[in-house]
Amino acid sequence: MKTPKLFVAYRHTGEEPEFLDKQMNAVRKGLKKAGIEFHCTYFEEDEFQDRKMGAREIMEHAFSVLDKCSCLLVILSSEEKSEGMLMEIGYCFARQIPIVVAQSSEVSRTYVPQMARTVISWQTYAELESGLEGLTL
Repeated sequence: MKTPKLFVAYRHTGEEPEFLDKQMNAVRKGLKKAGIEFHCTYFEEDEFQDRKMGAREIMEHAFSVLDKCSCLLVILSSEEKSEGMLMEIGYCFARQIPIVVAQSSEVSRTYVPQMARTVISWQTYAELESGLEGLTL
């Protein structure tokens, strides 16, 4: 596997599986169209379950991958944020890894976009996909 250039942070806990699947597949399609190598723990969920990994092990895994990435992409789809996503943002901010935010137009009460060098706004999965398709690192 090539070293990913971008790590995708998103809210997993509390999201409806159908919503999450559509959202993360739009992210994957957009990044693939942009030609950006990426890593997203969403697509490792079965492996985490099989290995009975807890939150600490998953975060340690995420941080080890983040150390090899040149950018963090944060998907903001609601006002709610997960602890893991916030830890990933803080980790990257402290290590001066650039942050890109893809923010749903429904999200307004957050300062996460102020941490980003680029903000992509979206309303639909198609807009999320096309916004990421135009992303350059």
